[in-house]
Amino acid sequence: MPKWLKMVLGTVGAIAIALVWAIAATWMGAPSILITVGAVAIGAGTYTYFGQGSS
Repeated sequence: MPKWLKMVLGTVGAIAIALVWAIAATWMGAPSILITVGAVAIGAGTYTYFGQGSS
């Protein structure tokens, strides 16, 4: 898989998963700081995971 495609997939995946987390946490009534920190952590983890895939 080309490097640019992994970068695009990682970015889109990170945004999508972070949005799902933010929506779910909001529905559960989580404090805004938990929503923000969780979304950033999940997004960064997803981006890193896709970035470390095989070439």
